[in-house]
Order: sequence, then structure tokens, then C-alpha cells
Amino acid sequence: MSKSLGNGIELDASAEEIRDKLKKAKTDPSRIRKDDPGHPGICPVFSYHEAFLAGDAPEIRESCERGSIGCTACKEKLAEGLNALLEPMRERRAYYEAKPADVDEILQSGTAKARGIGRETMREVREAMRIDYFGR
Repeated sequence: MSKSLGNGIELDASAEEIRDKLKKAKTDPSRIRKDDPGHPGICPVFSYHEAFLAGDAPEIRESCERGSIGCTACKEKLAEGLNALLEPMRERRAYYEAKPADVDEILQSGTAKARGIGRETMREVREAMRIDYFGR
């Protein structure tokens, strides 16, 4: 959420971790009370709305500028949206964490495929550079 160490939202963060980090996030410093008009252009939380929940961003911008949504409610909407976005990833991660043998098989298969492609690419490189001394 900023350049500070430990202040990012990791893709494997739980729903509660995301809420906790967003609670601490800085917002519009000129906004003292909930119903004060906000300035979404300088609010880091609104930047996340634009980046990850673009469909809701115009409504959030308008509500913020009117002062009809407070920063806490704005952060909660962002947390809900991010959690909905990340939930499918959490499910896939949990699936593969429970099946380490499948992960090993996928990695071995991918490695074999990459080696084959690499071998063919290097054959083409050697041929193009005319350094195919041994006919590999």
C-alpha cells in the first residue's frame, strides 16, 4: 500500500489480514470528519479502487467528493472487493497445498517440456551461428 516495509497486501493474505491492513491505510489527510468532502485524487485507498475495482470507482469517487461515504466505509468496500477478487486464488492455493505430489508432477512435467524447447532453440542457434561442430 506504500513503500514502507511490511505494508503490502500479499496475494495469499487472508480476508482478515486484508481488512486489518486496510484499516491502517492512510487516506485523504484533509478530511477530518466523515461527512467532509473528500479528494479521491490524493487518496491511496481510492487508487486501489480504480486499479482493482474499476466498476465501482466512479460511484466511490462521487460519494467521497460529496462526503456521503466515510473513509472507514470506503476501506470496507475495498476489502470486500479485494477479498472477492482473491478468493478463487485462495481456493486454488488450498487445493494444491493439500496435494504436494500433484505440484511435484506439474513441476517435473513443465521442466521436461522447457528442456525440450530449450534444446531445440539451442540447436537452431548453433545452426544459425554455424557453430554446430558436433551435429547436436
